[in-house]
Amino acid sequence: MPPTPTRPAVSDDAEELLRLRVDVLTGRPADDAWRATFLADMQARLGTDPHLLAHVADAGDGTLAACAIGVLYRGYDGPSYPGGLWGRVHTVVTDPRHRRRGLAEAVTRALVAELQQKGCSSVELIATEEGLPLYEKLGFAPAAHYLTLRRPLAAAGTVGPADEEGAA
Repeated sequence: MPPTPTRPAVSDDAEELLRLRVDVLTGRPADDAWRATFLADMQARLGTDPHLLAHVADAGDGTLAACAIGVLYRGYDGPSYPGGLWGRVHTVVTDPRHRRRGLAEAVTRALVAELQQKGCSSVELIATEEGLPLYEKLGFAPAAHYLTLRRPLAAAGTVGPADEEGAA
């Protein structure tokens, strides 16, 4: 079976990426401010910002069947990050009408290949239970000790800027 055709996303894909990201992936309505911010960001950066990457599969009816969106980050050189570059897959989603056709795999493979071609020695993602088998098939493995802070430090009750003066 030939590989599923994918292509890099362009700014004209922004509305469809928004549809897939919000309506399909989360299934919850996003407020107008969030939608407007996401749409403007995608329209401005897709195809022009070398750090924002997305690959899509067309549905053939003017809509997108699937997408994978990722970001290339520049950190610092180190044994795990030669060249200091690493990538993150932020969104992989397939429209329900087009599932079970290998589209998520195709767009994810294309995105990861581009991240690696650009020099990323490590690519990470947060997997849903539904997506875990695909990511394991592609070679992703759990990383120990990975934590996330989702709010500002001061709001978390830890040392904030006003408390730092007295700190030793």
